Amino acid sequence: MKQVFTLLLFLVIFSKPMQAANDNFPFGGRQAGMGNAAVAVYDFWALSHNQAGLARQQNAAGGFYFENRYLTKEMSLGAAAFALPAASGVFGVSVTYFGYSQYHESKIGLAYARSFGDHLSAGVQLNYLYTFIGEGYGSTGNLAAELGMIYELIPGLQIGAHIFNPTRAKVAEFNDERIPTIFRMGFAYTFSDHVMLSFETEKDLEREPVFRVGLEYGITENIYLRGGVGTNPTTNAFGFGLNLGVLRIDLATSFHHVLGYSPQASLIYEFK
Repeated sequence: MKQVFTLLLFLVIFSKPMQAANDNFPFGGRQAGMGNAAVAVYDFWALSHNQAGLARQQNAAGGFYFENRYLTKEMSLGAAAFALPAASGVFGVSVTYFGYSQYHESKIGLAYARSFGDHLSAGVQLNYLYTFIGEGYGSTGNLAAELGMIYELIPGLQIGAHIFNPTRAKVAEFNDERIPTIFRMGFAYTFSDHVMLSFETEKDLEREPVFRVGLEYGITENIYLRGGVGTNPTTNAFGFGLNLGVLRIDLATSFHHVLGYSPQASLIYEFK
């Protein structure tokens, strides 16, 4: 039975509408609630979306994230991250784990971000990606980089761009198998202290483009509602955020029209 499930999981991961092995799994409860339309958003979880968005992190902070993808424990995603501001910029580290004992992917990332004046921020991250397939298939480890920028055109309007694996690092020599190269570009516009709209497009070199739109509404200074939609495949997302000062809790769920629901949760603690 384990062999059958491993094969099914392998087929799901490598199928066209889904994420492939060694993909850049997004994480962060706030972003999940906005359909992961976050390439131009300044936030702690920018460690996963666009490292340039980490540049305005003012306090040291640590966070945890968990996603029960499609309500299947063998496809769960967990992440932990830490950010440390310094005089020269902001440093960050993140660790993710996807899968289960017979198939899993993990990623360790070291990031650095800084601002260049009042309008431009840039960030870079070096990753070690590890994939394990049970039943004697073996494992592999690879290095891949990612980098991004965010530019504030006018007060409240930011454009962001990010690329994952620009060097097209290989997974294996056999069949020229490579880690996906993924481009993301979009904008975030803050209409007021309560409303932010985010839009982005994502393009994997070997797949059709993806479009995402996310909206965040602050009911009060401490309570937020979020929603988002995406294409290819069609997904919907909804989220809730609670800011308790040094502690931020974000809950979300997304819905894939074929595979079903994926609940997500994250928390961040800031050392003030």
